[in-house]
Amino acid sequence: MADISSESVAKLRAKTGAGLMDCKRALTQTGGDFEKAVVVLREQGAASAAKRADRVTGDGLVTSYVDPCGKTAVLLELNCETDFVARTEDFQGFLGELTRLAATANPPWKSSAEAPADRIQEMAAKLKENIQLRKGRFARFDRVSPGIFSVYIHPSGNVGKVGVLVELGVAGDGAAALEKEEAKTLARDLAMQIAAASPKFVRKEDVSPDVIEQESNIAREQARRENKPEKIWDKIVNGKVQQYYGQFCLMEQPFVKPVDGGKNATVAQVVESVSKKVGATLIPRRFIRLKVGEED
Repeated sequence: MADISSESVAKLRAKTGAGLMDCKRALTQTGGDFEKAVVVLREQGAASAAKRADRVTGDGLVTSYVDPCGKTAVLLELNCETDFVARTEDFQGFLGELTRLAATANPPWKSSAEAPADRIQEMAAKLKENIQLRKGRFARFDRVSPGIFSVYIHPSGNVGKVGVLVELGVAGDGAAALEKEEAKTLARDLAMQIAAASPKFVRKEDVSPDVIEQESNIAREQARRENKPEKIWDKIVNGKVQQYYGQFCLMEQPFVKPVDGGKNATVAQVVESVSKKVGATLIPRRFIRLKVGEED
């Protein structure tokens, strides 16, 4: 039998919100496998892991850089220990320096490991805090032409605790449509949508079969535990999968801004409506959302 440490139990509780004994039983059941224990807790209804993100101790800020020609954009999170340091001019200046460097690096950084470690250590020594550019906490988008970028930083315009970078493209020979104000407004609205609603995918076709299989298995196991008739399990599973799409796929989410007439609309419906106005099919291509302190 695996030796389950109190640290493992505490970590699982922090991620899932489940009780200590539930976490210990789940880890024991799975031989100490953390990710399998998360799934077990979700099956038992003891956790809502899909709605939670791993948290890390720390602070910092997110910022962005888009080159003047709109060909390259970067979103980057830099971490420190306290909000006091994050608000200093030195920290924010260094954050801007790193972001511009990531945008202009040739060849582009493949990971945060290619950031200048000596400069990061130098800044850490100056500020007397641990400064880190953690793995996966930056992204560089080189524009797929035709396309435009939009950035949203919360709570301020330049630096904040949540940042989103989104690329909006267009089908066929419709580049002129991206210059219209309606398209630019849509791109900004999509960035705010992503900041508020935290999708993981652009559209449901982007969700891997493995994820859908896991969600289906969890829903089926929950139905079994709740003694639901087996003949309706497939219907329950389908409903749960559709809920997953509606929560985590951008195009399936309810649009967070009010639309004309106060009608409820999905993001896909709003994109379609704006596409008709500009005379071309607009296509949300990709996005990244960074929130200070979240794990990848």
